[in-house]
Amino acid sequence: MRSFSSFYLGYIVPGATLLPIIAGLIYYKRLNKPLRTLQVYLIASFIINTAGSILASHNINNLPLLHVYTIVEVLTVMLYYLYAFGKGDIGKWIKAVMVIFPVICIINFSFIQSIYTFNTFTRPLSAIIIILFTTAYMTMQSSFKNRELITRSGRLVAAGFMIYFCSSLFQFIFSNEISKHASSNIKLLIWDLHGTFVLIMYLLIFWAINYERNNRKY
Repeated sequence: MRSFSSFYLGYIVPGATLLPIIAGLIYYKRLNKPLRTLQVYLIASFIINTAGSILASHNINNLPLLHVYTIVEVLTVMLYYLYAFGKGDIGKWIKAVMVIFPVICIINFSFIQSIYTFNTFTRPLSAIIIILFTTAYMTMQSSFKNRELITRSGRLVAAGFMIYFCSSLFQFIFSNEISKHASSNIKLLIWDLHGTFVLIMYLLIFWAINYERNNRKY
């Protein structure tokens, strides 16, 4: 069980990021601007997750990377939504998040939570932010003035975000408690489930890229 989880979480899940990355690079010119921008998120995720797996395999605490990743994740997803929403007032809110959230994270790991523990304050906040903007996107997409922004690929990406961040929210909140008090088998089960939700998100993004490559709108 432990060896399977190590292989699954250390290689299969991070490696799955390569599916949408490679597809996105191959079909880059056929993709719309939001999906092109999403490549920044995918590549950053792959690099940081791979580095985390390498550190873990050498029994080195990789939680400082999680604090960095939380900032990078929100910035890159917000950049994606900046283009996915198009012009409008919501862009001001996105830009505000891109400025304020990193400051909150820096304050958190500098003065509140150690960078060597799970960031159970800012990681749930990042999930809530992405859930809120994803909900807004799914709600508003049919009313976009620019009809070219109404895409099936955008809905697939949104579905991936909702599945992952909604399912992982409570894990983000209680990560430190789980780490301290849960049994090894429970921890493995939780992390395997978490990895599966990540995998589903990557597969949905891959589906979105594969669908959009022959349906470029702008």
